[in-house]
Order: sequence, then C-alpha cells, then structure tokens
Amino acid sequence: MTEQMIVDAAKEFKKSIKDELFERDMTQRDLAEAIGVTEASLSLAINTFAVNKSSREIREKARKLLNIQDI
Repeated sequence: MTEQMIVDAAKEFKKSIKDELFERDMTQRDLAEAIGVTEASLSLAINTFAVNKSSREIREKARKLLNIQDI
C-alpha cells in the first residue's frame, strides 16, 4: 500500500465516521462514551494516521458500532 493510498483510506474513514455520526445525531463525545474510550483517544484514532494497537482497536469499535465496512 502506497503512502497516498493510506492517506486516502484515512480520509475516507474520517468522512464515514462524520457522516454516520451526523445521521445518528451523535457527537464524537457520544461515540467515545459508547465505545468506552476518551474523547482524546477517539480523536487521535480518527484524525491521524496512527497505526498503534490502541488506535486500531478504537477504529474497529467505532466501525462496528456505526456499521461501517472496513476499508
């Protein structure tokens, strides 16, 4: 996977999260509470290209809760 592909996938994921939150009338704070993480941790996982285990797990929980397909 090229660097550009990673950037594009991250942008697509971020947009998917925002769209699903809007559709459900939820905030990132609501999502963080629902999946049991801090707002800061959720923000880091969504808004950066962090690939550490914690960020990957947070993104997976968010995908499952919001029913977003893996990219």
